[in-house]
Amino acid sequence: MQKVAIVALGCPKNIVEAEYLLGIFKNKGFEISDNLDEADIAVVHTCSFIKTAKKESEKSIRDVLDIKKKTGLRVYVSGCLPQLLKEKMSTFFPNIDGFVGTGTLKNLPELIFNKSFGKFLFQPGGLNNSSHRLLSSSIPSAYLKIAEGCNHRCSFCIVPVLRGDYKSRKIDSLVSEARALADSGIRELILVAQDTTSYGKDIYNAFALDKLLIKLSRIKELRWIRLLYAYPSSITDNLIAVFEAHKNICKYIDIPIQHISKSILSAMRRPLNTVAVIEKIKNKLPDIVLRTSIITGFPGETEKDINELIAFLNQGYFQYVGVFEYSNQKEADSSRLKKHVKNSVAKERRTLIEKTQYGIFKSKIDRMCGDTIDVLIESCLKKNNKYHIEGRSYFQSPEIDGNMMLTGDRPLVVGKFYKATIKGVSGYNVIVD
Repeated sequence: MQKVAIVALGCPKNIVEAEYLLGIFKNKGFEISDNLDEADIAVVHTCSFIKTAKKESEKSIRDVLDIKKKTGLRVYVSGCLPQLLKEKMSTFFPNIDGFVGTGTLKNLPELIFNKSFGKFLFQPGGLNNSSHRLLSSSIPSAYLKIAEGCNHRCSFCIVPVLRGDYKSRKIDSLVSEARALADSGIRELILVAQDTTSYGKDIYNAFALDKLLIKLSRIKELRWIRLLYAYPSSITDNLIAVFEAHKNICKYIDIPIQHISKSILSAMRRPLNTVAVIEKIKNKLPDIVLRTSIITGFPGETEKDINELIAFLNQGYFQYVGVFEYSNQKEADSSRLKKHVKNSVAKERRTLIEKTQYGIFKSKIDRMCGDTIDVLIESCLKKNNKYHIEGRSYFQSPEIDGNMMLTGDRPLVVGKFYKATIKGVSGYNVIVD
């Protein structure tokens, strides 16, 4: 039996695809390994959304090829980097045994067996649904990818090139997978797509995320249901009402706004009514925790634009803000805009935004000191007769919002929920006891 290992890079959507691939390989008779040195076959599942992701993917491929020199490992590459580079992959990485783009991932085992087709498969799309899935984490949280691709044409983004147009999965299929995940021990379900709030428009002729969430909320074993990647202009009143009505839907939404200056938003081809959307959400759900993403250094951005953005952030709508310097990709329309901002200036602006937002975050947590909150335990390690425990609350998404940190005299069970009292912050981690 051949052993296969998968290196998954990039966003949670890629993680889901890698878990589908693991399940498909296992169903095909492969043994799954997490040790590249012992594997017969390695698959590097890549990301190329921005330059840094592309560089990380290229480095990972080179690292795995170094192992190949020593062990005879067969190396395959899948996902966004082959979709971007196409036939050039064989020029850049001649020692790779094969590669597929985003739209033919499910055929990777057949490619490895050299059945029915050749080396180059570059139909855009994604692995968005599979009857086989092997979770890559022992923590009871899992992502549910509800759609693939994107119909928006943001000028800085190449996702439609890599992934194609928006394609929703049907509600029954998603509920079935969610029930299976819950039956396997998953207690937190995190909905992801390139644009989660456009869910259903392509197959039901109407936004249907509210209907999907209602059905998912009926799965009693799911303690938390979390929403990421909400596109501002498709957040409906019905969707907001669902957050009000269901306790197991976390009062937390990730809404990437990218900027607030209308001139920059226009150049980005992003919605111009962002402020009104955010205000509406906070008016109807004053206690909801919002996270967003912002790009600094977009072509044409001025000091006035940055000052406007800082003034907006200081209104305190967001608890968490991910800040990214503009990544200029020749495949994106924004590369042809005028007045490109120097990288050093974009970096300075990023630092300024991050400093501003940290002060806002700290003040929000300081006001919560003394509050008791549910914490999902994710690790518990004993050191010097003390247990060092990490977990998350409803307002912390995995890997991006920090953790709850606790030191105690007794161990807590990983995967269980406990009550804890907020004491303060350390960086973006929240100290509890």
